[in-house]
Amino acid sequence: MAALGLAIDTTFDDTSVAIVRGANTVLANLTISQFEDHKAFGGVVPERASRRHLEVIHPLIDRALAEAELSYRDLDWVAASNRPGLLGAILVGLSVAKSLSYALDIPLIGINHIEAHPYAGMIEHDDVTFPLINLVVAGGHTLLIHQRGHGDWTVVGRSVDDAAGECADKVARIFGLPMPGGKAIDDIAMVTAAGDYDFPRPLLNQDNLDFSFSGLKTAMKRFHDAHFSPEGNIAKEPVLAAFFESVCDVLVAKTLRAADRYGVGTITVSGGLAASRRLRRRFADAAAQTDLRLIHPRAALCTDNAAMVGCLASYYYAAGRRDTLDLRAVPNISD
Repeated sequence: MAALGLAIDTTFDDTSVAIVRGANTVLANLTISQFEDHKAFGGVVPERASRRHLEVIHPLIDRALAEAELSYRDLDWVAASNRPGLLGAILVGLSVAKSLSYALDIPLIGINHIEAHPYAGMIEHDDVTFPLINLVVAGGHTLLIHQRGHGDWTVVGRSVDDAAGECADKVARIFGLPMPGGKAIDDIAMVTAAGDYDFPRPLLNQDNLDFSFSGLKTAMKRFHDAHFSPEGNIAKEPVLAAFFESVCDVLVAKTLRAADRYGVGTITVSGGLAASRRLRRRFADAAAQTDLRLIHPRAALCTDNAAMVGCLASYYYAAGRRDTLDLRAVPNISD
């Protein structure tokens, strides 16, 4: 029988715990969001996030074990995301994982949170073949990853300034939409035809795989200031739908370019913005016109969760990877 593992993710403002059996069976996946805790501040306050993680993580683990009808002694390994993210937040989950590893005398496995995102889609697909291209659109990251196998991957494209999700959130604020901004804009894009607006598609025609959304954000700010006033506003919905088409155009085109450049047959799309219904439709349409296989998580698994951490950790456990109790928490993706 496949090994049982406990996975923990506290890299940002969600506390998430999962119990997995092997890489494809999730027995429990529980997440507590801090969105309402930070809403009044207009963004996540790191110290508040860390304290909230500390308050809820132990009861959440107990709930997950109860849901899976297991005890601590049934666990074969424990994993925690140790990079990247908010340092204090990471330390909460990592410290708990280290304590359990020591007390239960079971292996500890540290996981790169960004590396884990594509596994949110692989949980339900045990027939994934490598190599593949992963597009990760998560929070402050927009990355293209060429993956040759479990643990064997290279970042081949990244955002050089604002990530796609950051850009969507900032544009939503400019236009007075509620947070989370990406979802608010996606809801508009699903029911509104894009207006005839020629917004920038940054780096689209450059022969590289990097992303840049800061200029698009600035263009939207200038457009808003020039065309929206108390005296007479044009309808903002077609404007925002056109904006999101610009974002989708870049994400789809760059991902297909990467797939062609590296000769892969499968692409995955993951991260919070991958929950966008409009973006999913655009990728589905693009994949249908090619021989590419498209894998993306269920919408509920696009945001931060421990199930994706557990899926990746299961592969690492089976491969014999073990980390020591001096495993560091690393806030940056490149360190």
